[in-house]
Amino acid sequence: MWHAKSSRADRPVCGFGASTLSFVAMQTESHNFTEQSIVIVGVGLIGGSIAAAVRQRFPECHVIGIGRNQDRLKLATERGLLTEWSDQISAATIPDGSLAIVCLPVGQIAGAVRQLVDADCKLVTDAGSVKACVYEALDDASRGRFIGSHPIAGSEHTGFENADADLFVNRMCVVTPVNAATSNTERIVGFWKSIGSTVQQMSPDAHDRVLALTSHLPHIVAAVMSGCVAAELLPFTGTGFRDTTRIAAGSANLWTSILLGNATHCVASIDAAESLLQKFREAITTGNAATLESLLEMSAQRRRTL
Repeated sequence: MWHAKSSRADRPVCGFGASTLSFVAMQTESHNFTEQSIVIVGVGLIGGSIAAAVRQRFPECHVIGIGRNQDRLKLATERGLLTEWSDQISAATIPDGSLAIVCLPVGQIAGAVRQLVDADCKLVTDAGSVKACVYEALDDASRGRFIGSHPIAGSEHTGFENADADLFVNRMCVVTPVNAATSNTERIVGFWKSIGSTVQQMSPDAHDRVLALTSHLPHIVAAVMSGCVAAELLPFTGTGFRDTTRIAAGSANLWTSILLGNATHCVASIDAAESLLQKFREAITTGNAATLESLLEMSAQRRRTL
C-alpha cells in the first residue's frame, strides 16, 4: 500500500530549531547532495531524525517511510517527517535511483536489505550498531548493493516524536564498505556528510571490536549499575547515579539485538572491564592508596580528553 501527500514543503518538521553550527554544516555539504528520494525503513528515533535532517536541509527531496504500523506512518507524515509512506517493500514503493536506509534492530536489518534488493533498490545502507553479522546474513546479490553505516548518535528516548534534525551534526558515522564500488561508497559517505556527520571508514569487524568498548560496554555497565540499586534506595541517588545510568533506560529489545549480534567482542569487552574492576578491588581490599589513586587519575584524565 502506497500513500503520498500532495504538499510537502509547507509541512512542519519535528526536531527543527537549527543551531548556527548545523546551518554551517548544511551550507558546507549541501552542494554535494544529489539524492532525489530517500527510503527509510523503520521510522523511529534514528529513522525519524534522518528524515527530519533531510527535510530541513533538502525540502525538495522525497522522503519515503516504510514500516508496519500505518497509524504511526500517517502521523509521521502529518508532522512533516515524510512525504510519502508505505507498509510494504516492493518495486512499486521504491522510486528509481533511491537510496534506502534501514533503521531497524540489528536482527532485522539483513532481512530488510534482502527485501529492498529484491525490489530492485540499487543501493542500501543501514544505521545499525553492529556490522559483521549483517554482512554474514546477506547473500552475494544483496551484499553487492549494501554498504553498512553506523551513525554514532542517539538517545535513551525512542520514537519519531523525539526526532532531531541536528542529531548527526558533528557526530561520527562509521561506513563499512566491503568490495563496494567506489562510486557507491562515495554516495553513502556524501549522504552522511550532507546531514552534518563526519565519516570514518572501517572494516565491519574493526567497527564491531571498537564499538564493543565505546558503546556496547557502557550500556552493559550502566545496566549493571542500575540493577545493583534496589528500588527503595533510588531516593538516595544523586546526579552521579543519574548521569552514569542514563543510557540504561534505552530499549531492552533493541539492546538485546545489539549485544547478541556482537557477542564475541562484547564478551571481550566485559573481560577487560572485569580485569580493571579486579585491580580496583585489590587496591581497596589491601588499602593500597597509591594504586587506587593512580587508577582513578588514569580514568579521570581519559575522561577529560572528551
